[in-house]
Amino acid sequence: MFLKIHEEPQLSWKILDEDALSKIKKQKEFEDQTAKKLTPMYESAKNPVIKLFIHSIILDTMRHSDTYQMLIDLNSNALIGDESKAIGQKELTSHIEEEAQMLKQAKDISEIVADKKIKQLILNILEDEKKHHRILKEVLEILDKESKEWDNYLYDLISGFP
Repeated sequence: MFLKIHEEPQLSWKILDEDALSKIKKQKEFEDQTAKKLTPMYESAKNPVIKLFIHSIILDTMRHSDTYQMLIDLNSNALIGDESKAIGQKELTSHIEEEAQMLKQAKDISEIVADKKIKQLILNILEDEKKHHRILKEVLEILDKESKEWDNYLYDLISGFP
């Protein structure tokens, strides 16, 4: 990828054929529709366990949709400009500190809960907090990184993303 002076950096894999891209677009739409259909069920649920499970499915479905959208965008052109200005490294650093606090608190809770089933729920949250902390640190590294190899770098990064 070569950049001309004063040209916004572009990121594009262009590795998906039309059939794959079409299926990804349809799947993204299906994920969006599914999340939308589940929302009233979530909102009307009275049982907190059922409500939690439905909400978890909605969030996962929305994440799937976002992942498909990222693939669609990267297969065309996506600006990779100066994200650090838009996101704000100071705000991101602050949130990393907050995630570290959530991580510590979840760990503390996991150590005092005796019931095995409840403990497992807390341990699941702890794993999510570890993942969030790791991802935010990687985002901060991306913002700090001055690289002309964005395609390879980002491809390697997201290939390990859940």
